[in-house]
Amino acid sequence: MKPGRVQACIDYIKFNQEAEGFELSFVEEESLRRLLEGDALAADQIREIQEEEGLVVSHVLPKDIEGYYPRTKSLVNYFGIKERGRLREMEMKISNIRTAELLAEPAPKTFDFAYLKQIHRHLFGDIYPTGGQVRTVVAAKRTEFCSPEFIESSAEDIFSRLRNGQYLKGMDREEFINDLAFFMGEVEALHPFRDGNGRTTRLFFYQLAMQAGYDIDWAMVDPDRLLEADISAIDGDYQLLIDVWEEVVI
Repeated sequence: MKPGRVQACIDYIKFNQEAEGFELSFVEEESLRRLLEGDALAADQIREIQEEEGLVVSHVLPKDIEGYYPRTKSLVNYFGIKERGRLREMEMKISNIRTAELLAEPAPKTFDFAYLKQIHRHLFGDIYPTGGQVRTVVAAKRTEFCSPEFIESSAEDIFSRLRNGQYLKGMDREEFINDLAFFMGEVEALHPFRDGNGRTTRLFFYQLAMQAGYDIDWAMVDPDRLLEADISAIDGDYQLLIDVWEEVVI
């Protein structure tokens, strides 16, 4: 991978860190850089984290793997971590490594719902037993997302339209940005997973953008502004998201 592309990938991971309330340390950045340059393996780096943090994989899981541990805000996870702050920290460390690993690989030619689930499984499958699985519970934050019984049918509609649009290839910049905002808003509203939807959706469309001949300067994206734009797009107003992409799509 060329140095410029390595730095672009680092900028993307840094954006995710900031969006989740974390900062990427120098040591973490250098480790990810080695991975992107092909000088390290993701599995080895994850094993090192598990050893350093004393993480032990437990195969005895509660019956409800989509739920929280009793009297906690920690989702059921393979390490049995019940303290929310520590779980989020470990999740970020491991998912950053898997993100870099995925970015170092050739992007697919088909961007469908199956690939979105594959990304989620790749990013979070080391941590959560629900990695790559469509949620079966109601989800809402500042807005209510797609009801679980309609996720599969809604996804079929969204991704068939994306396929019919040739995955946004061959478009001029204005048309590309408009469609990018629309489809990102649709997938954000779909919110198909129990957690990690934002990072999964962003990586999916980041790869799609590059396959379509465009790039995104993540170093110039403000996480708070993108969050507000995402919320507006979920509600059907895509203009704020269009405005964000107008400034950073290259």
